[in-house]
Amino acid sequence: MAFIRLDKKAYEHNLKLIASKAGGFDKIICVLKDNAYGHGVLQIAPLAKELGIKFIALKNEDEAQSLKDLFANILILSHIPNGCENEDFIYALNSKENLHKYKKNTKLHIALDTGMHRNGVFLEDLPLVFAEAKKLGLRILGLFTHFANSDEIDSSFFVQRQKFKKAKELASSLSDLKLCFHSHNSSALFRCLKLDEDELCRVGLVQFGYSDFEASLKRVLSLYANKLSSRILRKNESLGYGLSFTAKKDMSIATYDLGYADGLFRYSGKGKLLLANKACLLGRMSMDSFSCEDFGEELCVFDDARIWAKFFNTIEYEILVKLNANIKRILC
Repeated sequence: MAFIRLDKKAYEHNLKLIASKAGGFDKIICVLKDNAYGHGVLQIAPLAKELGIKFIALKNEDEAQSLKDLFANILILSHIPNGCENEDFIYALNSKENLHKYKKNTKLHIALDTGMHRNGVFLEDLPLVFAEAKKLGLRILGLFTHFANSDEIDSSFFVQRQKFKKAKELASSLSDLKLCFHSHNSSALFRCLKLDEDELCRVGLVQFGYSDFEASLKRVLSLYANKLSSRILRKNESLGYGLSFTAKKDMSIATYDLGYADGLFRYSGKGKLLLANKACLLGRMSMDSFSCEDFGEELCVFDDARIWAKFFNTIEYEILVKLNANIKRILC
């Protein structure tokens, strides 16, 4: 049966490196949304807690419910307010128009639009938001933003940082509480010289070994498949749907138990899609299987999602998050 191997020591190495850069484990918010970026949140979350993580961010309430016994601080990033919010969680305020929809006493972190223009409150609206939240009995505990281009060398990163600095000053003057601030995502943390003293960082895929700015990170996930069958493909015989691959010589081939139903991108049979051992997939990928040269009972499909991302003209995030949650994850 196909499986995912998660390297515990690699994850520990990465989190310690992040903590060193951020100024301690207390300065880290681990983003574990979408099944921990495909890695397996039920395996990763307890390990993060064991290492000293106290604050996590997730996509929605369903994800938060599964981890509420592990973490006291859980920020829900993509909640649509409905008046039934859980007082144990913190919710991102993505639109000022939604303020009146939250249940009284709901804890909020304001998402600030500093230039990405995806969602959030504008700087000039902060006084209104704080005043309205107070009237409605809502608890604003923090402020955050998201950088649009922190992984690219351009000026927008610095423009957004400056806007957020002004917002922190304004928000602090509007609140009687010591607010929680966070703006630096994975790329921003390793791009900046030092994290601001008054901020936490919000790290995602960098936990799992992927960064454009830190080469010493270690990749955590390796995807493996197991052999379903094997045979000799004779010279001039063709393989799979559409018979898109034809052997130029006799060759030993095998079919392995992973396909596009497991979250892999559908390979058309064109171009050279490499596996971890540099072998190539042969013919089109099927729903539940693929074929290649016979490399034994167990085959590493990839241990670096960037190779597949480059082939399919996408990013490693998309390769990883699509991995089916039903694939067994093994922490070792």
